[in-house]
Amino acid sequence: MSKVITPLLTVSRAAAIMQCHPETIRRAIRNGRLAAYRRPGCTRISETDLKAYLDTYHCPATEMTSPIWNYVAASGPSSGGRAESVTAALQVARMKRSLVGS
Repeated sequence: MSKVITPLLTVSRAAAIMQCHPETIRRAIRNGRLAAYRRPGCTRISETDLKAYLDTYHCPATEMTSPIWNYVAASGPSSGGRAESVTAALQVARMKRSLVGS
C-alpha cells in the first residue's frame, strides 16, 4: 500500500492561512512548537502539522461583556464600588436614550 503524500505549505502560505506574519511561523518552528521540513533554502509545513499547531494553541473565547460596562470601565477613575458602577451605567443608559430621542 502506497503512502499518500500531502501537499506541503511554504512559510508564507502557512502565515497567510493563519493570518499572521511569516516570522511568527518561523519563530514557532525555531521554538519547536510547529513541526516543519527543512532543506537548504526552503522550509515546508504539512497541513496536518499546521492544524495540530492551531488546535494546540487554541484559546476559546470567554463570555462576552456588555458594551456599557466596557464604556463605564474606560470612562474614568473608579473606587471599584458596585454602587458607583451601577450609577455610572445608569448615566450611560440615560445619555444613550437622550441621544436617540433627539
